[in-house]
Amino acid sequence: MSIDFPALFAGVDSDALFELEYGPDGTGTDCDAPRDYVEQLLAHLADWRARLLDGTRTDADAYRAALDAVREAWLQYSFRWVGGPDLPYPFDLPQEVAS
Repeated sequence: MSIDFPALFAGVDSDALFELEYGPDGTGTDCDAPRDYVEQLLAHLADWRARLLDGTRTDADAYRAALDAVREAWLQYSFRWVGGPDLPYPFDLPQEVAS
């Protein structure tokens, strides 16, 4: 049975991490939930990476996109708060500028 790694990372963003902490109605206080979720994602990334390196998977571009999504989500989650700095979302440059 093959793991659908890209599907595990669908919807990963800082808003999802904030919802894990505060709940869908904004009244929760589970400060550990976002970190626990990201740790699970990192374990999946490690497994995915190993499979890419041993040749049993070939979806390196999807891996990079998933890794970037986790990085961006954690960065935004870690440094975004009410009254905090106005951060760009995402931090990546638009494609026309990056080329």
